[in-house]
Amino acid sequence: MNSRERIRRVLAHKEPDRVPIDLGSMRSSGIATIAYNNLRKKLSLDKNKLARMYDFIQQLAYPEKEVMDMFHIDAIDAGQWFLKSDDDWREWTLNDGSKCLIPKFLNIEIDEDETVYLLNDEGYRLGKKPKSSLYVDQCYWVYQDLNSIPDSFKDEELDRHVWAVPSPPSHLDIFDKKQFEKLVNGIKDLYENTDYSIVLIVGCNLFETGTFLRGMANFMIDMYADKKRTKKLLDRLVERNLVKLEKLIDSVGDYVDLLQFGDDLGGQGGPFMSPDIYREVFMPRHKKMWDFVHDNSDCKIFLHSCGSIYELLPSLIEAGLDVLNPVQTTTKDMEPEKLKAEFGKDIVFWGGACNTRDVLANGTPKDVEEDVKRRIEILGEGGGLVFNQIHNILADVPPENVISMLNAAYKFGKY
Repeated sequence: MNSRERIRRVLAHKEPDRVPIDLGSMRSSGIATIAYNNLRKKLSLDKNKLARMYDFIQQLAYPEKEVMDMFHIDAIDAGQWFLKSDDDWREWTLNDGSKCLIPKFLNIEIDEDETVYLLNDEGYRLGKKPKSSLYVDQCYWVYQDLNSIPDSFKDEELDRHVWAVPSPPSHLDIFDKKQFEKLVNGIKDLYENTDYSIVLIVGCNLFETGTFLRGMANFMIDMYADKKRTKKLLDRLVERNLVKLEKLIDSVGDYVDLLQFGDDLGGQGGPFMSPDIYREVFMPRHKKMWDFVHDNSDCKIFLHSCGSIYELLPSLIEAGLDVLNPVQTTTKDMEPEKLKAEFGKDIVFWGGACNTRDVLANGTPKDVEEDVKRRIEILGEGGGLVFNQIHNILADVPPENVISMLNAAYKFGKY
């Protein structure tokens, strides 16, 4: 059974030969570049080859083929098939002094305090990374200082936030004929020349985009106190998203197994909104997009949502959710046993299979192995699990623990 067959079997809620393994198929299932450099050093990989840090905001590296083969990785970010030329990259120095490559298309400024700013093409500073920080934080909210959500929206305003800074392949303009052909040909080539299951990031965030535009505090108030304008904003986002989804599905829908949506809907103690607000304000709009995908392709809906979203899961499933990530089992009501028992027949768990917060970062390799074994036994029973840790492997995770985790996933994942 090859990787694509293995994941497709899991997506059909059937047991494959083993639990599929993911490392870096999307921007919340990967590894920080500092941790990746340490892993490469531990594995004695080519010292003259620099890691490619494709996601500057979270400082994430693409895992190279040698590492993916070594650890039996089954899924791939479609973006890996772009920016293949060395001319597309430039050297960058990380916080620990190690080197990597970053995409040349990024607009970056560095001030006298060595604070790094990410800019859009208009010159707006959208994100900043202080010298001591390992990540980029949003620093501009286009509608934050308004008394309310505006009555009309300009497309350039809706893209004026740090998460609109592209990573491959979203650096390509799908409405430009030549760039769109490059996107289609790249994904087709990935499909025809590898057997990875392909994940295409589409984003299409709703709640999160509201917070990116208005700021978290404002938007949390908006969705309760100003439902009319909130719904109007979300409807405009859905309208734009459907145009993008239609174009992508028509062109690459036959090559891609999963379309990855994002919307962090919960925190440590519960969802950011009541189930009633989710059902009234967000669910119909998620459903409209997800129905379109299901009606027009065989692609599965992969939703990245951090936090405790147990109370929202029945509604998300009703809206058309197929795959949940990162399965943050360290939050309230998200115990793996509970999730598997209540929702295991309805959704695939893409994550939740190693505790990144307590075990991966702070435990011994043996602790990591035992944690992985226990979680696979729970979440992998009868199929329905793609192995991934809970969110990204952060910069301070010891390489020995990364190796132990990935080896354990393969060792204990066989059916």
